[in-house]
Amino acid sequence: MTTFRNLLIGSALLGGTVAANAATDYPTGYAKCAKEGETCSFSGTRSVAYGKSGTFVYATLTGPITCRGSLFPSIGVDNPRYCSYSGTVSSSSSSTSSSSSSSSSSSSGGGSITGATCSSSGSVTVSATIRVTSGTYDGGCRTYNPTSALGTGDQDEGQDPAFRVENGATLKNAILGNNGVDGVHFYNGGNLQNFRWTNVGEDAYTVKSSGTVNISGISGFNGEDKFGQINAASTVNISNCIVDNMAKFVRQNGGTTFKITVNADRCQISNMKEGVFRSDSSSSVAKLTNSRLHNSGSLCIGSWSSCTGSGNTNY
Repeated sequence: MTTFRNLLIGSALLGGTVAANAATDYPTGYAKCAKEGETCSFSGTRSVAYGKSGTFVYATLTGPITCRGSLFPSIGVDNPRYCSYSGTVSSSSSSTSSSSSSSSSSSSGGGSITGATCSSSGSVTVSATIRVTSGTYDGGCRTYNPTSALGTGDQDEGQDPAFRVENGATLKNAILGNNGVDGVHFYNGGNLQNFRWTNVGEDAYTVKSSGTVNISGISGFNGEDKFGQINAASTVNISNCIVDNMAKFVRQNGGTTFKITVNADRCQISNMKEGVFRSDSSSSVAKLTNSRLHNSGSLCIGSWSSCTGSGNTNY
């Protein structure tokens, strides 16, 4: 009987220890909402904590957000880190929070920088490119995991895309899993909405033939080279994006002279090894507006007819 009672007491103590440890991943009065790289869903502007094990930094942000270190002051704790938000809407911010806020930038049309907002609702295995040839393909916020049949997500130029969008069709509400292969290809224009690259492979997206491509509400992380590649005379409009840890934000195919036009608005661009825009074409045009930059390198690299920025801030 004594042994059994001791086991019960030990189990209760262990359970209390686990609960206490879990609680230290968010401050008292805050609601834990996401792990690093996931969407933290809340409404309004709130104090958001980032960290774990009783160590946190804070920023005043407008939800929803992608839980990401680039939104906050630096912190000396290892992954996984967590985001949590206060239960009350904030009316003001401290100096630390205001320098870290992701929501202060807005275009003439208004709106905050949220990036993609999907939390994964399940997973799909992709062994052949999904073609979106017309209308709208709604991914239902599922995580699409390409197999090695499409590639390995390295810098091999021969990899296939997970998705191919054609003729002005729309792809929306999807997450690309850790094997990013060659991301999304566009032929003859198309639209991409609310899409997250967990780990960018060869490229996040490539414009393969001429047209207008509209990309909005996206998040992309951890690419070795370009985020976006443009291989044909096109107009690419990008809005409300969060892109972190790449070599370049947008690259026109090297050595080409056709004209591209890139308009990027309300983007948070951080940790670019080289810079934001790169082209070898003296006829191409690029513009970045109402965006937030951190360790982003040069805005314009190479030859451009016009490459400008306005309303941008550094944090």
